[in-house]
Amino acid sequence: MDGVAVLHLTGEFDSFETELVREGFDACLRDGHSQVVMDLSEMTFANSTTLAFFITAQNRAAEQGGRLMLVKPNDFILRTMETLGLHRVLKLSDSIESAVATLKA
Repeated sequence: MDGVAVLHLTGEFDSFETELVREGFDACLRDGHSQVVMDLSEMTFANSTTLAFFITAQNRAAEQGGRLMLVKPNDFILRTMETLGLHRVLKLSDSIESAVATLKA
């Protein structure tokens, strides 16, 4: 999306699915896209491996001069992030369009 990579995550995420997302994220960085949006609107579950990956991905994007934004985590995932204090560390957005605009600013 105009220089910003958008990854759509769907379903339940454990270690296996997280590895697939890691591969997709790595491909974004290799292709020079350090501004990345991860659409979580259709993600129904994320385990601790997935949540830890979000932090790692955010740090890796920053190392490349970019940023990572997570879009529309469901109530369960958002509550888990809040319980762990991750909502203060991870960048969240209500829409893909808003996230892309933030990353392009």
